[in-house]
Amino acid sequence: MAGTLAAIMIVVWFYKSALASGKAPLPSAFLGFVVYFVPAVVWTLVVTPGMRDAVEHSPNTLSALVVQYTYVVVGMACAAWVKSRHFAKSDDKQN
Repeated sequence: MAGTLAAIMIVVWFYKSALASGKAPLPSAFLGFVVYFVPAVVWTLVVTPGMRDAVEHSPNTLSALVVQYTYVVVGMACAAWVKSRHFAKSDDKQN
């Protein structure tokens, strides 16, 4: 649920930023979805299994939350980085 909400917020964020900067909004929104989704899935498939194994051996509520939602943070960080790069290029061209 948290991942779905984050993906929706990122798509809207990229869409509105594209409208404000004069770029095509739909391709920018799709870019936002992809740059969130791909790192989140890769993190879930590659890193999370090892982290879950460690949590099973020493259960802790905080550790379980970190393992369960880290993919959201990773995806959002990647999306924020790509957004800063993607829309910085349009700002440079306008100036």
